[in-house]
Order: sequence, then C-alpha cells, then structure tokens
Amino acid sequence: MVFARDTVQAVIKKWAHGRAPLRVALILTPVFLMTACAPPGPRPAYSRESGTWVSFQTEDYSWTSPGEAGRPGAGSPSELRTVAESYLKTPYRYGGKTRKGMDCSGFVQQVFEEAYQMRLPRSSAAMARYGKDVDREDLQPGDLVFFKTLRINHVGIYMGDGYFIHSQSGIGVTYTRLDAPYFASHYAEAKRVVN
Repeated sequence: MVFARDTVQAVIKKWAHGRAPLRVALILTPVFLMTACAPPGPRPAYSRESGTWVSFQTEDYSWTSPGEAGRPGAGSPSELRTVAESYLKTPYRYGGKTRKGMDCSGFVQQVFEEAYQMRLPRSSAAMARYGKDVDREDLQPGDLVFFKTLRINHVGIYMGDGYFIHSQSGIGVTYTRLDAPYFASHYAEAKRVVN
C-alpha cells in the first residue's frame, strides 16, 4: 500500500518486488512530477514586529493575509476569505482534504464547500472545465487560478491585490503572489465559478 506521505524512494521500493528498481523509478517518477501541486517554494515569513518580510524569504510567499500584512484594498473579510484563511499553515498532503493535510484541489474544493455549499470536482484539471473564463486583468477575489506544466496540475483561489491562496507541496496552505516567477511562467487560465 502506498501512502501520501511516502517518498518517491519508498514507493519505488514497495513496487519493485523483484523488478529492476531503476525501471520502476523511470516509470513512476514522471507520475510524481506531473501530479504534485507546484514545486516546493521558500518557507514564508512575515515579521509583525518589523512590519516587513523576513529577509531570507522572498516576498512572493506569505502565511499572512495581504490585508493583515498592510497591503491596500483588503477591506472586510468575506466568508470565502474567512474560510480560506482558516486553513493557512495546514500542511500539504497529496490527496488530502482535511486540516491534517490537503493538496491544492482538496483545499479549493473544501473552501468552496464550506463558504458556498458548492461541490467542485476533485482534481484541478476537472475544475478547469467549470465556470466562466476570466482574463488575468479581470480577476476578482474568489476566481480560480490554474497553472500547468504539461497539463493543468495546480489550482488556487485569487484573493485580490495580486495574491492567491493555495496548498503547495513542501509548504502547505499559503498566500503567494500571482507574479511569483514560477507561477507567472506556469499560469494557464482563470475561471469564475461564483457570480
């Protein structure tokens, strides 16, 4: 049996059973690379004492709401923002959908279920087939933003002021700037699923 917390090496070892481990690795590694929710990024940190980002981190990531971090335009939190932010710092777990750990689509699905009683599909690729297309310049809080390598493989919720919230492998639920280098270069599309 394979668990979400298993490393690639552990899965290869479990699946090898007399097969050549290198052959198993060559077969399974692309599967892991295509299904992971975005690459691990730097650990975000915002210093409330100094009112600025901690220097060893990049400003592209944060566990703090852009509104709380002193960014303009946050306004009063909506139900969606309240629900989404309640998951900040929840660890990443492939296939997870609970506070013990969740992947990108599990996070988005859970937030929309709690905030709007709306059931979205379970995978980011399936979510990308729902809703109305939205131009990047017309994004509004609550829009879904999608990213791809070879295909759609990551989703987050746009929260305004150039930030989106998502569950990222190696980090968990966090805020990230939409123009962060990795996400800017892998941006695919956006959808509006709630009017």
